Amino acid sequence: MTFPIARLLTALLALAISPSALGERSFNVPERPERPVVIELFSSQNCGKCPVANENVAFLAKRSDVIAMTYPVGYWDYLGWDDTFAKPEFAARQKDYNRALGHRGPYTPQIVYSGRLHGSGTNLKPIADKFAVRDLTPYPARITIGRDQIDISGSFEGTARVTLVRFRPGMTSVTPGGGANAGKAMNYYNLVTNLQALGDWKGGSVSFKARCDSGCAVLVQSGGPSGVVVGVAEKR
Repeated sequence: MTFPIARLLTALLALAISPSALGERSFNVPERPERPVVIELFSSQNCGKCPVANENVAFLAKRSDVIAMTYPVGYWDYLGWDDTFAKPEFAARQKDYNRALGHRGPYTPQIVYSGRLHGSGTNLKPIADKFAVRDLTPYPARITIGRDQIDISGSFEGTARVTLVRFRPGMTSVTPGGGANAGKAMNYYNLVTNLQALGDWKGGSVSFKARCDSGCAVLVQSGGPSGVVVGVAEKR
């Protein structure tokens, strides 16, 4: 289900290991948790390549400098199987990212890297180079997630959107009853269940009333919900 992405594969993470080489994963870039990378995977139960991407994201998420989450989307439901986790708001988020990144349309499995880049989730190899040269300056937005309140502070020029992402922490497994992965177990890491727009941040200190006992991430993104990440925190 992956559409041509030659233009991006030269610019971004390309994320690359073939399914036959999954046992040879290596990622020898030092971990730098002071500026974690946000990995958002868009996956479908009707996508034959998505199980590999799901496992790749779970592999990346073992790092202390990665905050990862998986959004199930239902683009391919017309093939005869309705994705059991997909929600329209997840597909809308993916479409917004593609517009912001100048790509003509969504595809699966698609990974968005800190709101900056996108590429196929079946690829891991070039991401090591991307990690090695990334900006390590701490994000301008400092986030504290309490039980009933989220506090954000810091210096920032412009407007950033604050989104609360709720997910099932760790691995969630399902065996689709139809589609490209019928009868095969699919494992999702941090399976997203809900998106909540909290409001805008324009620098300084601000608080939002929102409950999160566990299984959530707060994304602060420049210019809107599909912008570059300028702050992130999670609570598992």
